[in-house]
Amino acid sequence: MPKRFGDYLRKLRNEKGLSIRQLEKLSGVSNAYISQMETGKRGIPTPDVLKKIQEPLGVEYDELMQKAGYITPETRSLLLPETIETLESYEELNELIDNAAEIFFGSVEDDDGMLKHTFRQILLNEDQNLSEEQLDELVHDPDIKDKLFSHLTVDEKIYFLNSIIKDFVERNIDPSKVLKSTEQKISENKVPILTVPVLGYIAAGQPILAQEHIEDWIEIPNMWNLKTSEVLVLKVKGDSMIGSRIYEGDKVVVKIQPDVENGEIAVVNINGDEATLKKVKKTESGQVILWPDNPKYEPTFVNNENARIIGKVIQVMFEP
Repeated sequence: MPKRFGDYLRKLRNEKGLSIRQLEKLSGVSNAYISQMETGKRGIPTPDVLKKIQEPLGVEYDELMQKAGYITPETRSLLLPETIETLESYEELNELIDNAAEIFFGSVEDDDGMLKHTFRQILLNEDQNLSEEQLDELVHDPDIKDKLFSHLTVDEKIYFLNSIIKDFVERNIDPSKVLKSTEQKISENKVPILTVPVLGYIAAGQPILAQEHIEDWIEIPNMWNLKTSEVLVLKVKGDSMIGSRIYEGDKVVVKIQPDVENGEIAVVNINGDEATLKKVKKTESGQVILWPDNPKYEPTFVNNENARIIGKVIQVMFEP
């Protein structure tokens, strides 16, 4: 079988007019490994290796899998176009099967994690020797998935996958949106990066982002969908906010805005002094109370016109 498959690979490569070195460059599979595959000395390559050489050789993945003996002609004849497309889009076959298995197990359990009645009856009818207690023990075994799938052949796993995808298609669900790879999930969930200035202080009477205030620039995850001009990072001085777990040397991410809600922590210029970090409380009389979060310090009462709010603290970057 390895020799016959190796002859088939060599024929494909020659038909494409590729040298072994060229196939190595296109597939990422070493030329030594390709050479050993073609001579049959390396045995049958894994499904993941087949995935790498499939496109450069100009052959369908399901054909390669059949030629390698991983799937039978019968199983291949049953594969839906959506199944073939899903197989070709995935880097690792085992990860794809695991994802399908997770979805399957999620579908047979109810909200309490118990096996749905329909599936319970099917399993009990299939195995007349299985008691209700044994079924519960089986279903709630934390290693059940591994035990059920570890002994399956690749052909059986792909048959199972095709059954799952067939169910999706019948319910007008796009399998590619459900059976996403880890790489796709990471890419979709990736938080954009924002480059923002780090300020050592903010002096009154000067632009907030005056050049002399900026000590550095850093990159932070932009979880708030803000622009660079709307955010700054300020180094914390003093211990007036340690009750809010903000210590000297920490950095706070500040969204630049002229007002904040009662109780929010803000960066405020008071009476023309350097900006300070305090909790803001407003009174009906128009006064602003700046509350420190440390019993060593008294709150500061200022008239509204003398308190220039620079922005709201939206994140604390703790120093270890």
